[in-house]
Formats: sequence, C-alpha cells, structure tokens
Amino acid sequence: MKEIAVYGKGGIGKSTLSANLSAALAQAGKRVLQIGCDPKHDSTRLLTHGHRLTTVLDYMRVTNPLDYKLEDILLRGYADIGCVEAGGPKPGVGCAGRGIISTFELLNQFKLKEHYDITVYDVLGDVVCGGFAVPIRREYADTIFVVTSGEFMALYAANNILRGIRNYDNEERRVAGILYNKRNVEDEDERVVRFARAVGLPICAIIPRSDAFTRAERANMTVVEQAIDRGVIDIFSKLAQEIMAGCTLYEAKPLSDEQLESVVLGREETVGLQIPAASTPGKKPKPALAVPEIDLTDPNRYLSKNMIRSEPLHGCAFNGAVTMSVHIRDAVILAHAPKSCAYISYQSISSTGRRGLFERGALLPVPLSPNLEATEMGESEVIFGGMEKLEDKINEIKKRGPKAIVVISACPAGIIGDDIDSVRLLSEPDLPVVTIKTDGNMSGDYLQGMLMCYTMLAKQIIRRDVPVAPDTVNVVFEKVVAKNTDGNFRIMSEFLSQLGIGVNCRFLCDTTYDRLENFCAAPLNLLAYKDYTGKLLQDFFTREYGAVFFDMAFPVGFAETADWLRGVAGFFERPDAAEAIIAEHQARYAREVAALKPVLSGKKLMVITYNHSLDWILQTALDVGIEVVKVGILNFSQDEGFRTRLDVPLPVEENYDRDNREKDLKRYRPDILLTNYASSIADEVFVADTIPMCPDVGFYSGLIMAKRWAQLLKLNLKGEWKQDERLFRQYYAG
Repeated sequence: MKEIAVYGKGGIGKSTLSANLSAALAQAGKRVLQIGCDPKHDSTRLLTHGHRLTTVLDYMRVTNPLDYKLEDILLRGYADIGCVEAGGPKPGVGCAGRGIISTFELLNQFKLKEHYDITVYDVLGDVVCGGFAVPIRREYADTIFVVTSGEFMALYAANNILRGIRNYDNEERRVAGILYNKRNVEDEDERVVRFARAVGLPICAIIPRSDAFTRAERANMTVVEQAIDRGVIDIFSKLAQEIMAGCTLYEAKPLSDEQLESVVLGREETVGLQIPAASTPGKKPKPALAVPEIDLTDPNRYLSKNMIRSEPLHGCAFNGAVTMSVHIRDAVILAHAPKSCAYISYQSISSTGRRGLFERGALLPVPLSPNLEATEMGESEVIFGGMEKLEDKINEIKKRGPKAIVVISACPAGIIGDDIDSVRLLSEPDLPVVTIKTDGNMSGDYLQGMLMCYTMLAKQIIRRDVPVAPDTVNVVFEKVVAKNTDGNFRIMSEFLSQLGIGVNCRFLCDTTYDRLENFCAAPLNLLAYKDYTGKLLQDFFTREYGAVFFDMAFPVGFAETADWLRGVAGFFERPDAAEAIIAEHQARYAREVAALKPVLSGKKLMVITYNHSLDWILQTALDVGIEVVKVGILNFSQDEGFRTRLDVPLPVEENYDRDNREKDLKRYRPDILLTNYASSIADEVFVADTIPMCPDVGFYSGLIMAKRWAQLLKLNLKGEWKQDERLFRQYYAG
C-alpha cells in the first residue's frame, strides 16, 4: 500500500491538488483514501460535491467510545474515494496537532487503511507542531510531496517542511519532490527552480493558474472529474502514473534562513551555499526499523466505567499506570512527564507504604520507595518536543543495568505529540524498553490507566513459548493501594501451600520482570477480585493467551472460602487436602456463631455501601440471627452490578440515592448501620461500623465484624454518652 503526504502552506492550493490527484489515481483503477489533516476541514469538499463531513474530532467529542462507527466519519466520494476530515478545535483553543494524533488513533482502531491501495494525507504545513508531523512518520507516509508557489512565504513554508522531515528522518529518502502551483507572480519560475536546485529536489508537476479550477470548484467538483481542461487533467494523470510506478525518493536538505533568502530573492551573496548542478536521485529508502506493534485500539479495547459512561474522570490514567507498574521490582519506571506529575504519583504510591509502616509496622518496599524517575519535562520540551530528553534519560538509566525500563507518558507528552512508542527501538537483548502511552488523563481515568498498564505490559512482556510449571498458579489483579493486600496474599499463599500449590506470578503486584515474562507457565489463574475490572482482565488474558481462570475471586467469609478451596483443590485433583483445611475451621466458626447469637439475634442491620459483593458479611449476619432490613448499593467507578449467591430474598436497592439515608433510617430503625465511611447519620443508631472497600480474605472476615458489633452493643456506648450529655446540660449549660 502506498501512503502519500501532501504538505504545503495554508492557502497554497494543496487541498485542490490533493483532491485532483486522488481523483486521477481513482480513475487509474486504484482504491483511494483521502484524509484531510487541516483544521478548516475542507480537503475532501470537491470529492464529495460540496458535502461537509462530520469531522473526527467533533465526532469523538460527542460520542461514547463504545458507540464509534466508521460510517459516521467516512464518506464515499467521487469514484468511491474514501473521504475523512480530522477537523480541529476552535481557533485559539487547544492543540490542533494533538487532534491529528487522536484522529489517526481512531482510524487505526477501525483498520481503515487496509481497505485501500493508496492513502493521500492533505496536511497543513506552515504550523510547527508535532501533531501535524504525524503523517510523515514512517508508519504512515512513505512518499512526501511539498506544494509551493514562487511566493517567498510559500517557499519559506516549504523549507520548514523539509526541516521537519530532516529532523525526523535524518538522511532517509522519502521526499518525492515539489508540486509547483503557479500564482503568476513576478520572477516566479526562476525562484522555484532556484529553490528546487538548492534543496536537491525535482519539480514533479507544474500546475498552471487555470480558470478550469475555478469553474470546477463552482460545481463542487475536481477538474479531473469535470473534464473541462485536458491539459490540467493530463498533469494529474501523469503524476498518478509516476506514483503508481514508484517515485524516485530524495532526502530532505533544507536551507538556513540566510541561504533561503539568498536563493529565493536572487541575491549575489550565497552565504556559503553550494547549489548542486542537478538533483541526485536516490534509491528508494530501506525499510525503517519497525516499532513492535501493540494493537490495543481495536473495538475490543478494555475501557473503564467512566470512559463508557462519560462520567467525570476519577483520577488520572498516568497515575493509574504508574501505580501498577512500580510493582515490577527490578525495572525502572520512567515517567515522561514534568517533575510535578511524577512527584504527585510518587507521593500517592508511597503513602500506602508509610501508612502500613506507621499503623502496623509493616515494611512494604515497593510502595514505600517506588522505583520511579522522570524526564522532568519543562517549558522547552513542551514547545520544542521532549523525545531527545527522553532518549538521553533512557541511555543514562541503561548504564545502571536494570532488568527493564518502563516508559509512561503524562499529558504534556501527548499534547505535543511525543511518540514514546518509538523508544522501544532502544531496547537491547537483555534490557527491554517497554512503553505505556497513557498521555496523562487524555486516555481516561485512574482505572483506565490501570487497565492500559495490565494490557500493554502483558503484550510487550509475556512470552508464550514457556514450559508449563505444574502445581502453580498466577494471581491476577490484587489491589495494590489497599492496606490489607500483603496480608491477604499471605493468607491465600498459606492455603495454596497446604494444597501443595505454589505461586508462579503476581500480575501485577510485588513481582519481577522474569515472573511476568513466564506468566503462561502456570496452568491456572486466580483473580483476587472479580469486580468490573477483574472481569475485564480475565477476558483479556483469556482472549490473548488462552489463560484458564478459576471462576471465583479470592474468598471472603466462611462459605466462599470453603467453596474456593474445594474448587482449586478439584482442579489440581487434591480434594482431601481441601476438606482437611475446611474441617479444621468448621468447628471454630460454629462455636463463635453460637456465642454471638444471644447478643445479635433479632437485631436489625442496614447497609449503605459502594461494595457490590457482600455475601461475606450478609451470610454471617444471617447466621447469628440478624435481620437485614436494607442494602443500598451506591454507584462505584470501579465495579458494576450487585452479586450474591445467597438463596434468601434480600432488600437490595442498586444505584442507591444517598439523599434517602436519613429517611430510610427513620423508616427501618436499624440497630446496626454499616457504611464505607463515617457519617453524621451514624448518631441515629446504636452501632455504626465501616465496611472495608477491600475486605480481609478467609473464613472469619464477617465473623470478626459481627464480634465487634456484639461488644459495642454490650457496652451501650450511645446510651452512656446520652447520659453524659444530660448531666452536662444540667450542670454546665448556660
């Protein structure tokens, strides 16, 4: 497939030339796609007979990602030419170049170019912006034309375009030459010829200033379609034939500003310029080193709830990806970001370790001292691009000899168009460079960043050709910010050890690069949490690697733990080992339930929570004789859908309106109120307790909370406090 980028100054006529070229290519029997990359979005107007397309950026702004449809942004024009317009923000707002990047990412999602023989990119060329340089990247254009007239500013823009190509390509040869669009100004031919000779490029076509273009545009058609000027049509037909045959390509050799003035204005001084006698054609470029493709932009992309429902962002994708990736202990996590972004992430990650150390004396090296560094992007990088600084930082880190380097991009990198995926080419056989292109919160919220971290790390790290490690499991999706994650893992590891099973890999918690690489060695995978995110990850690993997952998450409460042990033991054909563990705890659980019944039986329980899985506490409440009068499930960004395996009717209300709490308290008059956070409404009940977002695993999770309620009811603290209040008012008030 050929991909052609047509660059030129705004207003130079490149859209008209691009449309006529596309029409000529289509008449020659090629399937042609034209993509307009100019914010004024009129590139394809002549091909669609004046029909204005919905631009990709306007479409993305108002459409849910799960509802994207190619036919909404692709229009079939003359000769079945595919027409797409990128569009752009309002003048003076945002970054139009970033819009080009977003457009290309969406088109890649639909694999649009696979249906065409030739793609023509019509690109604004007098904007110095990384986004507008996207079409000249090697994965897009293999042939570049520069449109100019003999006016000085048009030639100045053409020279700037060559500078951009040179900065990107160095000495690679991808420029086909100049398309000279005549304006009939003084000394025009001589200026363009002198410029062409000076930069070593041929003039591939000379387009005359003809009334045929005006007449065709009045009819909203190309000259090629209207067929009113045979001479003009022949120019585009000949150019189309040369493209199909394979143009000779040249390297970009831009002039300095002084040289440009000397050449274009015809001054005698040449400022050291040596004009070649003739252009030296080069061979077609060697294929560039290919960046390994990571296709996570297909319709099955894994999206957080907030992305699907267009809810307000819950945190930042960059922070979510960093928080997860620091758990690769032997890798350096490199934030391509300002120092402030990295600092905020560092503090949020290390707060978990500090809390664990201060509260429980637990030393958690990963969250306490995360292996995080930053390129420390500043104003200069935002204006001029930060790739050089990123590459320098990677080369510096390499000298220290880590196992791997993981690069994650923040907002500024995405806004200016820094393509961090290209640094994967800096990988060495024993030191891979891995990238997670979150671009800050431009990819979504914190949870979206977590999902991108899981999927992108997996696709770049996991090896498929590893031998099976019998009697091992992988643990997937531990919540690294929960303070009981380490304790829960120890409990589950002990259960597995009693079953004669080891842990192959924790994806992604307190692990190493080699363990992630050998993910496929384990015959069974265990989800720590089977909430919305856990289900997405199970689907991803199943689809991508054929991973086998046990149906239950880490168990919470007696019934779940017994079922979990029986299921895992059954997979490894060790049922007796599971029954022995269960029997060991059955008698203790029964004794403690019997001891609690005299205190708790007949009491009323009301629950208002973000947790969507509550069997562990509801089953214990029922076991000790508590009446569950209300369960209000609040909307939660990281989960979806209340889940229960209990076979008794429960008064559950999903998407509970928190404004109804006081009314429901008066209606149900519970003795025990269970919420995720302390609240002023707790004063209305005898016992108010908090339910952890991530409860402890094992047999006794619910029982521990029920014992606390019994103790509080025995103490009758609320009654004592009310007596204290009465005495205070009697003797001290007023």
